[in-house]
Formats: sequence, C-alpha cells, structure tokens
Amino acid sequence: MDLYIRRTGEYRGPSMVFLHGGGVAGWMWDRQAEFFRDYHVIIPDLPGHGRSADIPFISMNDAASKVLTAVRDVVGTEKVILVGFSLGGQLVVEILSRWPEKVEAAVILSAMVRPVNTGRTFLISLLKKSFGLVRVEWFSKWQAKSLYIPDAYWEQYYRDSLKLTRDNFLSVMEANMSYALPETFANSNVPALVLAGTKERGKVKASVRDMVRANRNCTGYLVAGAGHGLPLADPDLFNEMVYNFINNIRLHKNAKLKRVV
Repeated sequence: MDLYIRRTGEYRGPSMVFLHGGGVAGWMWDRQAEFFRDYHVIIPDLPGHGRSADIPFISMNDAASKVLTAVRDVVGTEKVILVGFSLGGQLVVEILSRWPEKVEAAVILSAMVRPVNTGRTFLISLLKKSFGLVRVEWFSKWQAKSLYIPDAYWEQYYRDSLKLTRDNFLSVMEANMSYALPETFANSNVPALVLAGTKERGKVKASVRDMVRANRNCTGYLVAGAGHGLPLADPDLFNEMVYNFINNIRLHKNAKLKRVV
C-alpha cells in the first residue's frame, strides 16, 4: 500500500515535500501549501497517520524509504526541497544521511537527534498504559493546544488521533526517542536550515548544535519565544524563513533568530 499524498500548487514548479510531525497529518501544512502556491507542493501522510493510518510505522529508515518511493512516483528523478517538523524533521535527517542525491535543499525543524536514554523504558511503559487518553476529547483538546493546533483543526486532529493504533503510536514514540544522528549525515552536501524554538526541550535545542557541528552545509538558528509547533503557531514567520533560505536570501536580519554555531 502506498502512502497517501496530497499535491497542490504549480506542478511545473520546483517540488517541495513537507513531512509532518507525529500524531498529526498533512493538514498541518495547509498554510505552507497556500504560501508556496508557485511551487509543486507534495504533502504525504506518514505511515500510521491520517490517510496512511493503515500502513504500519516500522522504523525511521523504513518510513523515510516509503516517503522517497511515494515522492519518486510523482517527480521521477527530479531533486526535491524537503521540509520536516519533529518526526518529519528526523525523517529529513535520515534521508540526507542515506539518499542526499535526491535532495536540492532541506529545512529541519524541531528534530531531536539526541536519544532519550535515561528513563526511556519507563516512558514507553507509561505511554502503553496511557494510550487510551488520546481517544478522550478533553485530553485531545489539551494536547492540541500544546501543539499550537488552531481550534478550526481540532476535529480533524481528533479524528486522526482515533485512527492512530496503539502499535503505530508506540513504534513512532520509540523511534522518536531513540533516534541518533547518523554518522553519514556529515557526508551530505545538501544545504540545510536547522531550526528549533527557544521554548523547546533541551535535547531538541542541543540537536540543532549537533547537526550544525556535524555538517558544514547546515545553518542553525533558535527562534526566540517559539515552542514545539512553529508552522502552526506562527506560519507567516516560518514561511518567510523557508522562502528566504531556499531562495538564498539572508536570514540574519530577523530579530527573532539567534545563530547556532
């Protein structure tokens, strides 16, 4: 079974692939699809999520391979611009580490590449016991707020939460918490913008520094005041940063950005 893919914009324009975070789906990129309407926008629902809910999430590498297969069916051998958030950002890292020749440029947002070692077994056990909460409306509303999901999207978010199976949920969480920066990431020659918010977890912010130091083609910034969900919380700012980066327009004038070296 192939991943579900939504295509918008100008099919003859440069191809941009947006990879969503865990627990949501491709709809989180609606404001980006609208902004980049002069581009060929390709938005997959990742394994286990949204309209790809029936496809098992097996591993980061398997999910990255499925994304590339689905994209290749659309664009052939054309290189693409990759944009990924959280889980989707980790998948961008995986693709750059294994198949950089497929990518023109990349934007990696809120991707953790420092494994959670201490207490991971306990956390997974806790997640197993609390999985049923994702099906409770009040908990779903609280979680949506923490991800900056607009009220207009809550019902869609809740419907997708109901599609997420226990096995896929645990596989995603295990993959997310255990993901480490591949050694081959250093070999990628793809220009990459690496971002995180100043209000995000320490491991997420430290991961920006890890990627910048591992690969000289990475440019890293922390976004002042931003939490985990910048494309939803401040789509105008995020869209401007992505546009400027892929069009070689300098970002340093933005007062909200702090360079990571």
